[in-house]
Amino acid sequence: MARATFLIIENENPEGLSSRKLVVETAKHNVLTAYSGKEGLEIFGRFPVDAVVIHSGIRDLPCGQVVAEIKKKKPKLPVVVISPNVGHHCDSADREIGSHDPQVLLEVLQEIIAA
Repeated sequence: MARATFLIIENENPEGLSSRKLVVETAKHNVLTAYSGKEGLEIFGRFPVDAVVIHSGIRDLPCGQVVAEIKKKKPKLPVVVISPNVGHHCDSADREIGSHDPQVLLEVLQEIIAA
């Protein structure tokens, strides 16, 4: 069975991205990482992924712009936005979840794989 591959875009701090990457990899998935929206879009254009996880606080591009670019190229690709602010809204995202609970992230990614 092939492993799912997820792209995680987050520039909050390397420790946050590193811990999320470790959690997802420990669940036996492949992870590509980007530290900015621009880098995330470049990686997205070069590698096939099963879903994208993007932190709402990326600084170089608005979250909604990054999601819109992804959806323009692959409208059905799941995009999950994580945010420390409950109720944060990022246009076109398929799911929006809190950034502080790794178990919820894993559950959402499992739902994506199962669909």
